[in-house]
Amino acid sequence: MVGIRSSKRNGNKLSLPDFAKYIPLRLSAEERALLTVMEQTLNVSEYTDNVDVTSARRGIKTRRILDGILEVCHMATGLAVSSGKERGLFNMCVVEDNNGGSKLPLAALSFGRKKKSKKAKKKKKTRREKEAEDDAGNNDSSWAAREPRDNAVLFQTMFEICRRNKVLNPSSMRTTYGKLMYLMQDSQNPTVAKSLGFSLHKDLVLVGPYLDARGCSELLRDDRLEGATQYISSRNHKTGKQISREEIEEMVEEKRALADALVEEYKSDKITAENVRRCIESITDAISYVESNVAPVQAMLKHLEDYFTPDEFETGFSLELNGRRSNFSSYSSGYSRYGLSAYSSSQSEGPKLSHNHQTQYTFVWQSLQLWCKVMRNMHRLWVCADDDLLSTSNAYHLHNTGQGLNRVQSCPKVRKVMSTLLHMTQQEAGQAWVGLSVIHLGDRDVPNALIFIDKYTQIPRFLNPLVSFFQSVPELCQDERIDAYIKKQFGSHRKLMMTVLCDYFKHGFDGSGDDGGSCIDGRLTSSWNWTSRVAKKPYYHALMLSGFQGFDGNFK
Repeated sequence: MVGIRSSKRNGNKLSLPDFAKYIPLRLSAEERALLTVMEQTLNVSEYTDNVDVTSARRGIKTRRILDGILEVCHMATGLAVSSGKERGLFNMCVVEDNNGGSKLPLAALSFGRKKKSKKAKKKKKTRREKEAEDDAGNNDSSWAAREPRDNAVLFQTMFEICRRNKVLNPSSMRTTYGKLMYLMQDSQNPTVAKSLGFSLHKDLVLVGPYLDARGCSELLRDDRLEGATQYISSRNHKTGKQISREEIEEMVEEKRALADALVEEYKSDKITAENVRRCIESITDAISYVESNVAPVQAMLKHLEDYFTPDEFETGFSLELNGRRSNFSSYSSGYSRYGLSAYSSSQSEGPKLSHNHQTQYTFVWQSLQLWCKVMRNMHRLWVCADDDLLSTSNAYHLHNTGQGLNRVQSCPKVRKVMSTLLHMTQQEAGQAWVGLSVIHLGDRDVPNALIFIDKYTQIPRFLNPLVSFFQSVPELCQDERIDAYIKKQFGSHRKLMMTVLCDYFKHGFDGSGDDGGSCIDGRLTSSWNWTSRVAKKPYYHALMLSGFQGFDGNFK
């Protein structure tokens, strides 16, 4: 076990210029209006229910895909027009791409104008007549009156905004994002695209390329940017002690002053002060997201190192596992029962791994180290997943994986990043890797990049409640009745924490819920499977006393 404790817990951090290449630009107020329209459209659409069926022949399926895409486009157009903000949204849809160019269909150039005859031009209209025309709009150029291909920029903008919003806020669109990506995935098919006559795809607007296109890339190399985008926590990350309110306010004020100075210096004719600030705030959001996701993994890693040692264990708190079978295949014979945010399996209950205490300690430690790196690179993985899903050269196949029909598609870009992170973790471990190094992608275990990215966004969801519980134990015990209950049931506060930690480190990494268990994605599946059984644990009531309500959160 030499070298484990001395290795870096934070993982390899990207420099700001490299990090900015994968950071989506924060949505503007106008873009949020289009986001609302698109979310309402997706909520009522039944696209995947109609398209992902085995009974349809190829020609019929193509027809269903086209009908489904056009139906979504018509609904989105209708909602955008009925919002009463068509003119304002039109102006926003003169979209600038990452290279600084603008894309606008010819039909849109006449928006708000009305073809007039020579006689009509000579006739002077009253103010009331002009206002009536403005209110009614021009039927010839209104979005609702055009063919879908003439509104291509509108649809590209709306779909890009939804994808960008999902990366910025992974907890949003949990019931509609899959539908959105599968619809766009179908639209990228050459046959469908040719019949459709226009594309729904637009590259994600990312901070790095956005600044490069406007000659403002030096902002990312300014030393002040690190201070202007720093993550401010209520606890000192080194000592773990609470930071006073006065200190936090002082740090916030300093951070705001640095951001104001950068905005004033880098605004220009090519980029407004508002957009410079958006870029800075986008980087701040991304750093906060990464730090808040890495924090629970690091906390669990610290608990592992503080409460357990690899060479010995306290009586009753061994991490040893005695699984029912220990022979694994690099490709499981059945599908682990997880879909979007539901990964447990009733077909393979109980431990599948056979590890002594030291081996299990190393297995858990290495897994948590890998998760730290994945959390730090989530933006990069999101962008790669988006590219893999919407690739024009990488088709999917509808396949029954054991949990119904799934779109099985290879994920070369995601696989490359994950392989790099795994290799880095193995190198830093300083010892032999425990378990399989197989990364399931594009197979029955992880059918496509959408399933992959959804699996790894679950890590903070099930670790944060545990970390919050451990932090709340001292405060809970200030109540004499709760303190008496804990001592009676578990012996002491420390033994309560040891009980929960030992159970998670054993049965959250025991291979249950998966046919292999020790592969890279099997470790995560086991942890999610453990959360489905926590209500039957002897410490469940103690969790409830701390305010615990569940692991998965709201799907809205």
